[in-house]
Amino acid sequence: MLSKLSEQTGFLPDDYVKGRAERRTNVLAITLFVVVMGGVALAYLATDRTWNDVRAARAAVNQRYQDAGARIEEMKAYEERVARIVDKAHIAVGLLDTVPRSNLLAEIVGRMPDALSLTRFNLETTEIKAPKEKPAVVGSISTRGGAKAPNAAEESTPRPEPRRWATTVELEGLAPTLEEVSLFIDALVSVEVFRRVRLDHTRQVEIDDRGMREFRVLFELDPDADIRRFDAASVASVDVEVDR
Repeated sequence: MLSKLSEQTGFLPDDYVKGRAERRTNVLAITLFVVVMGGVALAYLATDRTWNDVRAARAAVNQRYQDAGARIEEMKAYEERVARIVDKAHIAVGLLDTVPRSNLLAEIVGRMPDALSLTRFNLETTEIKAPKEKPAVVGSISTRGGAKAPNAAEESTPRPEPRRWATTVELEGLAPTLEEVSLFIDALVSVEVFRRVRLDHTRQVEIDDRGMREFRVLFELDPDADIRRFDAASVASVDVEVDR
């Protein structure tokens, strides 16, 4: 029986054995606590670093978004300025005299036969009014008799159009025969910017006891014409044909 008791308890006292087991348990618990807290601290540091990276990336994205918004506003302001300049230039086209009187007279005189002379030159210019647009329908009547308003839509401001002009020219003159008048009308018809060239009337008159043919020629100018593009070469070529 003593041998069994010594085998079970050993040679160390029970208090010592119990205290040593408790110390081992405490050391193990402290070690595990330190390991767990170290893991928590490492996880916190890793998470905090990740969140810092996320915040930095979000701040960078917000900054780029703000910069892009500022550039977009600048581009919109620039496009508006360019559109205003283009509109002003578009309107200014209607203020330019694309058919100067000197050029027009040069075109007419350059195409006159030598024996023909002008006694009267009359030019009238009127503005071409654009047709008025019909007003948009405000609403429609429903089947129950009530007024039904359409969805409000923003209407873009129409682009201002340049002023356009209609020009008519009246020429009166004298020629020895009707042949010179016909040659003169044919020469005027060959000009691209002249429209509806026609002989209004002609009659035989006597000037200083000499028979002459009085005539009146009417024609119109193309509203989009720019007579300044013609040069002296075209006039000279017509003169050669007329002289023949």
